[in-house]
Amino acid sequence: MLRPYVRRGILKIGLFTEFSYPGKSEEQTYSEVLEQIALADELGYDFFSTTESYGKDLFSCSPFPLGLYVAAAQRTKRIRFLTGIVSAPAHHPAILASEVAAADLLTGGRIMLGIGRGHPWVLNRLGLSPAESTARFEESLRMLVEVFKCDYIDSLEGQFWEIRDFKLSPPPLQQPHPPVYTAAATTPESAIFAGKIAQGLVQPGYLGIPFDLVRALTDSYRNNLPTGTASDVILGIHLHVARTREEAVENGALALSSQADVFLRSSQSRPNLTGVKEAYATKSASRLAFEKLSTPTKATQALAQEETNIMAVWGTPDDCIEKIKFYVDALCPEQLMLNIASGTLAQEKVLQAMRLFAEAMMPEVRSLSG
Repeated sequence: MLRPYVRRGILKIGLFTEFSYPGKSEEQTYSEVLEQIALADELGYDFFSTTESYGKDLFSCSPFPLGLYVAAAQRTKRIRFLTGIVSAPAHHPAILASEVAAADLLTGGRIMLGIGRGHPWVLNRLGLSPAESTARFEESLRMLVEVFKCDYIDSLEGQFWEIRDFKLSPPPLQQPHPPVYTAAATTPESAIFAGKIAQGLVQPGYLGIPFDLVRALTDSYRNNLPTGTASDVILGIHLHVARTREEAVENGALALSSQADVFLRSSQSRPNLTGVKEAYATKSASRLAFEKLSTPTKATQALAQEETNIMAVWGTPDDCIEKIKFYVDALCPEQLMLNIASGTLAQEKVLQAMRLFAEAMMPEVRSLSG
């Protein structure tokens, strides 16, 4: 049961892309994402988010989101940039803090740091044991925050990393550091940890994660926040808005299903270091979500049958506002992250939906009280 909670302030609205590129070259994909960011800035979206991934596949070609954001900052004025997410187990905390601080400086203080354990198949490629991912993530985040907050570190030792004789240079523009968000897709431990360390929470509901699970994770996060600490939940949903319901459903089903198919294939095709598949395919909530959404027909049927349980919002502007209001009322997120550019959806349809949301929906969605 979600404890009573009322969000204070205007709902912030951002965009997310997984940076998948089936049917496209890497060059085209980068060009399209930079175009999306520039347009989002013009249209008044608050932030833009993309993931971090290593290795060749169709899942993502985004190994350096901070570099992308430094480039995007040169052609934008106000939009902020969320790493959604950096795989903490793969990064030495002092190196990551240095890169984040430099990017914050170069973007004029617009970085938002989303951090998590990372996709299992990506960790496998880097020789990192899935069994250690939680411990590595928690240690990395604690040491990262310590680097940001301390003027100088003489010696800081953990199970996996050591830092000696270290002073952060350059310091970030945002003090003591850019806002930090922990990702929690399916595991309560991540949501609880985010609350205990008094940082923000990213919930990727656009992956097909059941609504009841997202609600439970939100509850776990807020129940573990220290007294007096403000909640900061970024709720991700899949969205496609169009002038007609038919067009919205057709485009939304294509986008969501082709993204789910990429996730399913990426996770199933990568054995871990022991030779046993250890990925989303072995996690029941994620596996079931990807399987039941992996074709346009399946996605359309699943959404029709389960309605709000699948956090995909497709329809006309009025349809979408009504559906978003349900999630805002139920979960009271401080920020809403729309996954419009996903799967094989053509760039022109992505930009069209971005424009229509901004023109026909953004003011009303911002004012939803939660």
